[in-house]
Amino acid sequence: MSEQAVTYVRRLSIADQRAKQVLVLLAERTEIRSALRDAEIPEIMGLELTPADIPGLAARVGLDPEGFRAQLRGLKQHVRMDVLEHSDGVWEIVYGPSYTDRQLSAPRPSVVTEGNVGGLHAFWLPGWDRYSTWGYEEGLDHYYARIIHNSDDRDAEPRIWITPPGYVTRTIDELAQAVAEALAPYEPIPMPASIIKMYMTKPPASR
Repeated sequence: MSEQAVTYVRRLSIADQRAKQVLVLLAERTEIRSALRDAEIPEIMGLELTPADIPGLAARVGLDPEGFRAQLRGLKQHVRMDVLEHSDGVWEIVYGPSYTDRQLSAPRPSVVTEGNVGGLHAFWLPGWDRYSTWGYEEGLDHYYARIIHNSDDRDAEPRIWITPPGYVTRTIDELAQAVAEALAPYEPIPMPASIIKMYMTKPPASR
């Protein structure tokens, strides 16, 4: 176990206790390079998780494997860090003071709600975050989403259009559910609407 990594994580102000529990578990698995072991807390720390690691880690925090993966995907919403999910199921996680010290210099963007939805918004889901947007049609009382994969051209026809007459979504929750269902064929593991909503409404801290 890395006492340095655990000490760092326990000092972070993370309101979501489940997210903090998961991050402490990751800190316990973090290996500090020998050249950095004399530092109080290294500026950058990291680890990799293989598919075989996930079930055991999930059980330790009372989650099933997919619930644990969802927590990993959401960690960047709570603390500035990099969480990379590779196509072979390996997770690459990098964090540390060099990330969070920058976080102190700028306020985090506010969460988008029905009350402050305004105009156009980015969709921050990894793999779909380069060109995808969503928003609210003022006067027509419905939400819409234009979802484009990062590998596609910016001007290509969106892979997913959530808009009337095919979809009439009146709330952000309804829009998130429609996007989750439409994205399911493109993702190896379909994501619940709650995770989709998070990527719509809460810009990652590392952006």
